[in-house]
Amino acid sequence: MSNRGEQKLLKQSTVLMFAVAIAGIVTGFISGSESIMFDGFFSLIATFIKVLMLITAQLIAKESNQRFQFGFWHLEPMVLLIEGSFLLLIAIYAFLNGVFGIINGGRDIELGLVIVYAAVFTVVEFAYYFWVKRKNRKLKSTLIQFDNVSWLVDAMLSVGLLISFVTALMLKHQGYAQWAAYVDPAILILLALSMLAPAFKILKPALRDVLGIVPDALDDKVRDVLEEMSARHGFEGYKTYVQKHGRARFIEIHIVLPAGYPLTSVKTLDALREEISGLLGAADSARWLTISFTGDRKWIS
Repeated sequence: MSNRGEQKLLKQSTVLMFAVAIAGIVTGFISGSESIMFDGFFSLIATFIKVLMLITAQLIAKESNQRFQFGFWHLEPMVLLIEGSFLLLIAIYAFLNGVFGIINGGRDIELGLVIVYAAVFTVVEFAYYFWVKRKNRKLKSTLIQFDNVSWLVDAMLSVGLLISFVTALMLKHQGYAQWAAYVDPAILILLALSMLAPAFKILKPALRDVLGIVPDALDDKVRDVLEEMSARHGFEGYKTYVQKHGRARFIEIHIVLPAGYPLTSVKTLDALREEISGLLGAADSARWLTISFTGDRKWIS
């Protein structure tokens, strides 16, 4: 399966995110801003996750082999689970860092430099996020979709930094420099809290896939199709199993035919398979569909 467009976007995203990470870490070190430093380390972790996603995309594109007979689809939710876990951990760390910063009396930072940093990267990150989102409408890649979340989070971080640092500058000019010292740790706390929603947005579906929890929408669709087929062709019973790993859907259907069913040849069964497949939607390389027939219920129990 070819996914060159997906891999190209992931490579581009990885290189750009690494550049953003270096810029954030250097700016944070020079200015003394913990929140900018946090932004830089978030981007560095995001770069590491993007490398994992790129490797996953390359593996998914390969054909299945003797050792991985169902391909490498299972790696996709595993990588997303790692990403969501990293986001959650770094949010907890940032929150605690911000709290202790306020307790210790805040910190003075070089506002001019950090305002320029926040303004530039707010524009760059939002622009790239919307550009990738438009590109993915054609690719329909789960990896790209969740990878792009890191750009949205980074852009939101930059907006928060920009607003807060401008506020701190105004406080200094108005003679409230003692309060301006608390802006940086306060931003850190708010940024940490804002990252919780994106983290859980990634974690929830990834965890469901890794644990093998039945995807409700797919399960309902398969059952609806079998109910329709049973009414149309007089099936005596059926049993279905569905599973999802990232974009891959695994569907297994076992049908009980009644005694005396007009079965003239194997072509009759293949025609039923084609009908069921069509009702389930267009087939693609990410759908694994198995349909078997029997006349004895013991084979489906």
